[in-house]
Amino acid sequence: MKLKNFTDLNAWAVEQWGDSELGDSRRTDRAIAVGAAIAANPEASLPNIMSGWNEVRAAYRLFAEQEVTHSELIKPHTAATKAIAKNSSGSVVLFIQDTSELDYTSARNIKGLGHIGDGKGRGIMLHNCLAVVPVPGNPEILGLAGQIPWVRGSDTQNRKIENISQELLRTESEGEIWSQMVESIGEAPQIDSMWVSVGDRGSDIFSYIRRVSALHWHCLLRVTQNRVITKPDGTKGYLKAFARDLEPMSTKTIVLRGRNGEPKRCVDLQVAWSAVTIQPPATGSERKQQPIDGWCIRVWEESSGDLEWILFTSVPVTDDNSALIQIDWYTCRWLIEEYHKCLKTGCAIEKRQLESANGLVTLLGFFAVVAVRLLQLRELSRSNPLLPAQNFVPPMILNILVARLGLLSNDLTLGDFWKCVARLGGFLGRKSDGLPGWQTLWRGWCRLMDMCWAINFSTQSLEKCW
Repeated sequence: MKLKNFTDLNAWAVEQWGDSELGDSRRTDRAIAVGAAIAANPEASLPNIMSGWNEVRAAYRLFAEQEVTHSELIKPHTAATKAIAKNSSGSVVLFIQDTSELDYTSARNIKGLGHIGDGKGRGIMLHNCLAVVPVPGNPEILGLAGQIPWVRGSDTQNRKIENISQELLRTESEGEIWSQMVESIGEAPQIDSMWVSVGDRGSDIFSYIRRVSALHWHCLLRVTQNRVITKPDGTKGYLKAFARDLEPMSTKTIVLRGRNGEPKRCVDLQVAWSAVTIQPPATGSERKQQPIDGWCIRVWEESSGDLEWILFTSVPVTDDNSALIQIDWYTCRWLIEEYHKCLKTGCAIEKRQLESANGLVTLLGFFAVVAVRLLQLRELSRSNPLLPAQNFVPPMILNILVARLGLLSNDLTLGDFWKCVARLGGFLGRKSDGLPGWQTLWRGWCRLMDMCWAINFSTQSLEKCW
């Protein structure tokens, strides 16, 4: 990710939507303009995002066109992400999957929504997949590899949902979504790289593990099913009980993110692993399939017992290093949660007011890509923090930032530069604050870009006067 992708917003928008096949080149041009406007101010309402009433009406007309669909709008971005992943020679690429809910319960006038949560809410289900290279300490986000929105076809009283496109109705089990995401991305390269699908407990599905392997992928998932297994000594047992009987073989220290207002903390964990063979389910369509060989890894906090992961992986675990590396891979899973936060908080996707679920999902075709941009900004801010900022940042941007904050010199490192940008967005920069997150970075960046626009406009106006 390069800084020019963030300073030249129009060029970035052309990369994201310029190849969208929307039935008319004018629609594609409009999609580029709408995407750039949304990226410049993703938290605002659509009337405030667009530059005038005519632009607002044009945007709404675009969302209503039948050829302008969510799948067509995200296709250039997901295709570019897959291409980068295929060209990541010698690298491991994690494809981190998870499902989230977009809650529109309070918007009673939106047609075509399905039930969510306990059945009392209304909204849209959304399954996302981020492609990530697990660089130690600073994972590189390649982009969105796939996104599947859908609505549940009936509510808790079994009333059918009306006014919705067939594209959004699912006839398969919701558990099939994990396999379908991998199959939509396609077969993994068999030389020079490794593709690993990473999931939480919702992905602990036998057919998913089998279908991932058929496409030459690997999988890494958190166990929820206490499956029947064959142990290394040939005897049968149950996966969770077997994992918990393993003696500690190594240790690992990880930083847990703070939840519910609690600060982040370092945790010392015990680690154990073993080869296992999981047996197919005793009932259902998978009962006649062959057993699957793999490895289980148990990670737990000995002192309190508050934390335990039991992981299943198809990537060989042969020693301490291979086990600890895969634990690092699994900790990258929090990035998909951050992506959901970008969509809901940074892009305010759940506050959008359109007439139908179909329109909301079309609009999602823009915000889904903008949310990746928000997340990538933090990645950019943490890369090469000790290098001189003036080697990467255009002089005008650097000078405006220094003047706005009253700094004595523009001799900043990249790390200093991004902390200063975050200060414009509300980051206090205290020792206990750590590195800035994407929210303060984005607010600061937008303020800085507004300042740059004002300086450019003033300069051009003076030149015209002379």
